[in-house]
Amino acid sequence: MRIITVVSRLSLICFCLSSTNLFAENLEEIFSLARKNDAEWAGKKQKYLADREKMEQAFGSLLPTADLNGSWGKQYYEGSTTTLDQAGAIDCIIDENPADIGEWVDLCLDRSIGEVPLKEDYSATMYDVTISQPLLRMDRWHRYKRAKSMDNAAKANLAFDQQELMIRSAEAYFGVLRAEEEMRLAQSEEKTLRTQLTEIKNRYKLGLMRDTDVFELQAQHDIAKAAVIVAQSQVQVVKENMALLTGTYIEIVNPLPKDIPIEPPQPYELSEWEDFARKSNYQLISAQYAADAADKEVMEKKSGHAPTADLFLRYEHRDVGGGFIPSSDTTTFGVRVTMPLYSGGITTSQGREADYRAQEARSKVDLALRNALRETRQYHTQVNANVASVQARLRAVKSNNSSLRAIKAGWQDGIRTMSDALAAQRKVFQARKEYATSRYDYILNTLKLKKAAGVLSPNDLQTLNSWLDSPTDTVSSVLDDSDSYLEEVDDIKFEQELKTFEDEKKAETGSSHKSLYDAFKAWRESE
Repeated sequence: MRIITVVSRLSLICFCLSSTNLFAENLEEIFSLARKNDAEWAGKKQKYLADREKMEQAFGSLLPTADLNGSWGKQYYEGSTTTLDQAGAIDCIIDENPADIGEWVDLCLDRSIGEVPLKEDYSATMYDVTISQPLLRMDRWHRYKRAKSMDNAAKANLAFDQQELMIRSAEAYFGVLRAEEEMRLAQSEEKTLRTQLTEIKNRYKLGLMRDTDVFELQAQHDIAKAAVIVAQSQVQVVKENMALLTGTYIEIVNPLPKDIPIEPPQPYELSEWEDFARKSNYQLISAQYAADAADKEVMEKKSGHAPTADLFLRYEHRDVGGGFIPSSDTTTFGVRVTMPLYSGGITTSQGREADYRAQEARSKVDLALRNALRETRQYHTQVNANVASVQARLRAVKSNNSSLRAIKAGWQDGIRTMSDALAAQRKVFQARKEYATSRYDYILNTLKLKKAAGVLSPNDLQTLNSWLDSPTDTVSSVLDDSDSYLEEVDDIKFEQELKTFEDEKKAETGSSHKSLYDAFKAWRESE
């Protein structure tokens, strides 16, 4: 028995050392686990990295290219060749004595020249190196500009996806707290009813209570027991949902203190939040860059009518045996110019297609703006309502407690029924549940308001985490314009800081220098 006890204790110690479920996790740790283990977020990061390569490919089409072509093999020749019959020529000279010297020469040649079959095989080596530098490729230039706009759109999408990950982490975390709070309230109500049922049954045995009171209380207790079972299962469900996000099953999370600051949105005015949304909402920024890319695609397709020019250098070596073609080395340097004339209407059709897509992209910008403003107004209203609701539900808890005490006193005095007391008791537990729920709604809607305005950042989760670690901390709701710009998302560093679409357009407008491609475009448009 002593050996079994020692083994059991050692097993318990090993389990405690190896298990992370015994330690409470806070919100920041949940978000950190989600960044590492959430499959959806990992897929979106890899998608961004893959899309970013399109810009590198588009830029590569503007750089020099080099090609090496070569062939090595055997060539077989089968034919005939002419030969001179020296004996025939001598006989002709001796035997013939024509009067006309011209006829004599022709006759001798015909008798002395003949055809001989010839078969020969030999080696052939040929290779060439070509280096080409695009000089005027309007389609490639506009393709590169389009790829840059699409890269900015992808950055904005990734930033929005990170905000979504923060919201999902907070929803999973506070979903566990909400479910645990409801379970505790259900257990408390069941325990209270169980105690009351025992007391009522004892008083019934003494003839002090009616049987209808016992039956009614028994029914309420059975309902409360069923509610406990449902609440316990719901806790397991939300913890499994959090495990899906974090990749780890977490048993305990830090609870939310009672004295968290419940404040209206800062700044309070809705118009200021709408200005944030117009400037910083990442879905809107992405749609604006996508529309800009669609406009550049129109120019790219229309550039199919423009001439192209490439600077090239070509070196060619030929070494063929057999004596038919002499070995040679040829170097060619120059400019290759191509002027498209007609392609069956394909280029014109592609231009119309791109124009339709540009109109579609502009419509999506309008839709993204409307959605950003709608969500901002919606969550601004809900946060203000949550602030008032938390205070009102706290007062409702207190007033329902007072009402329950008064009704219980009236029941003991015989002026109120037990049904009245049970109804008042249910209202107390319902008010406590609604109060707890309103606090979680306030936190989540505040985060969603910031997401709609485009100013939600991991610092907001750190602020919430400080509530969980030290209940006396307060919240600073100061918003800074720089929060809407990103230099990196998670472990991905942007080569160029992501700015709003309007700021980038101002920077481009302020530039006075024009490239060769821009000058050519201006010349084409002026014709």
